[in-house]
Amino acid sequence: MSEKGSFQNGNKVSDSSSTGSSTDGSCTKLKMQDDTKDEKQTMSMPVVVVKLSICFITGIVFGFALEKGRVFEPKSIRDQMVFKSFIMLKMFLAATGTGHIVFGLLSAIPATKSYFVAVSDEFVSCFKEKGILTSMIGPFVLGIGMTLSGACPGMVLAQVGAWSTNSIFTLIGCLFGALTYGMIGPFISKIARPKKCLENHQVHSTLKWPFIAIALPMGLLIGAVVVILEIFWDWQKDLSNLNPNRTRLHDDNIFVAVAWRPSISGIIIGLLQLPIVFAVKDTLGGSSSYVTVVSQWLVTKNIQEIFPYLEKKRTGVGNWWQVFYVSGAILGGAISALLSNTMATAHGPSIPAALFGGIIMLWGARLAAGCTSGHGLSGLGLLAWLSFLAVPCMFAGAIGTGFAMQATGALDDYMQYTLQT
Repeated sequence: MSEKGSFQNGNKVSDSSSTGSSTDGSCTKLKMQDDTKDEKQTMSMPVVVVKLSICFITGIVFGFALEKGRVFEPKSIRDQMVFKSFIMLKMFLAATGTGHIVFGLLSAIPATKSYFVAVSDEFVSCFKEKGILTSMIGPFVLGIGMTLSGACPGMVLAQVGAWSTNSIFTLIGCLFGALTYGMIGPFISKIARPKKCLENHQVHSTLKWPFIAIALPMGLLIGAVVVILEIFWDWQKDLSNLNPNRTRLHDDNIFVAVAWRPSISGIIIGLLQLPIVFAVKDTLGGSSSYVTVVSQWLVTKNIQEIFPYLEKKRTGVGNWWQVFYVSGAILGGAISALLSNTMATAHGPSIPAALFGGIIMLWGARLAAGCTSGHGLSGLGLLAWLSFLAVPCMFAGAIGTGFAMQATGALDDYMQYTLQT
């Protein structure tokens, strides 16, 4: 997710909380919960190392699953937007449905309920300066960037690891987008901030139903949709369309196989919510890691005061866990590609499309307070109202751009090697 709190000296200091906000309707008058202070005093360096190591390993699995599912390929993403392929949809729905079930069980089991409450409060705190307008415009812009670059803030990590054509330029665009947004973020937040927060940020709190009573049936329903898609839309056909030159798609050894069934990869990614929840009391997301990386040049107090948005993301485990997670995703994508001998075989967009797509992807994600992982996997899984608004807008922007590119012949314009323009 995006507007996360931070750990200072090993302790999490949440920017806001669904239970810690003021009662006057203001989206800015927020207070720190006392338990975060206690956590600050008890977290030691070995604990921090363990938490970051768990996030790094989780990222490796994430990148590995993306590469094996072939959803990371730019053609897979673009073709999904014009309904020529359903690899991305199968994986996305499988991961989202699994997330519903995971969060539902966490909310119902007494031993894990406190973790569920913590991650729900943390997720909702991301929306303290976000409203309906930003949750529509931001995702729409993000969707445009997704189709242009054939990526998303999480997908580009596996692309770089597997050295997909020009993916490094998409990553550079994402970093530049994070930097430029971060420099003017306070101004944008000021003009886009809603006058009054939503009274209830999650579906179950609005309906006053137990979370599991909504999440579990929704997860099972989504699972049924995925099964139907797998039965009636041959995933192997989609694989052959990605790259007709690949002859060995399957192997008895799952680690060296070129591809896994998309739904299997999606389920694995959905289950990755668990280590993140237990390690850092957070949810899957990656776009704010870009802000953390580009904020490292703020080395003096005067500069930090000029750019408070960037400064807030600069230090602490609450920010850096995502950096470890996305770094692991790059390594996971590389390991998977090396094992299956698919390194540098995924063709990508031109350099201009990669750069510009990366820039506006991060602008959209920052404005929306979440990306495909933050809003799509975690927000929908936690039944967040703004995520149910953001995800359709995200795909609307992506699909509209896809058909526009198809009409102009640009959709199937792929480069075979990096630096080819």
